[in-house]
Amino acid sequence: MRANRFEKIFNNMNEYFSSAWILLSDTTIFLSNNTKIFHQFENQLRGLRRRLEMHSKDPEVIREVRLEVAEIRKILRLQGYNLKLGSLDLKLEGFRNDDSIARGFQRCVLYLMEDGDILYMTGSNNHMDLESALDSRLMAVGYRPISQKHYLWYKWANRVLLLSGSATETAEDFEEFKIFARNNKTLILKKLKKL
Repeated sequence: MRANRFEKIFNNMNEYFSSAWILLSDTTIFLSNNTKIFHQFENQLRGLRRRLEMHSKDPEVIREVRLEVAEIRKILRLQGYNLKLGSLDLKLEGFRNDDSIARGFQRCVLYLMEDGDILYMTGSNNHMDLESALDSRLMAVGYRPISQKHYLWYKWANRVLLLSGSATETAEDFEEFKIFARNNKTLILKKLKKL
């Protein structure tokens, strides 16, 4: 009976340490992948990681690290960052053709709206049919100015959203999209995370 009790306490301690470690890792990955302010927290996060490594069996240190990471996350939320995106990332990869379907890619037409919103349509139809469907949907709710249209292939791979241009996308348009994506990665991930 006593051995089971000790084992349960030990397992709870491992879980508590593990969850503190995961919280710290997710926060670090989020900051480095999705923000331009990682450098503001880098030394603090490195110090927290070192403390966890050196005191992995000390519940007080683990508790303190969790509280400090929670405070960092609170500050980020107050600055408008969406931490639910966690360790999601975005990667742009050249151009693809219809053979991409065999590798798990799907079609997507994406509109960057002048008001800062992103609208998209996915499906198995060709990109031009998807564009027509998205135009119809947009007309049904009322006209909104579009700043850019993009015809893409997408696939999720290990929490990374891979986006590539299609034959319908011009090289110039894809370069414009790359610039937009570089400056708006968090917005794109927020809008497309349910793809």
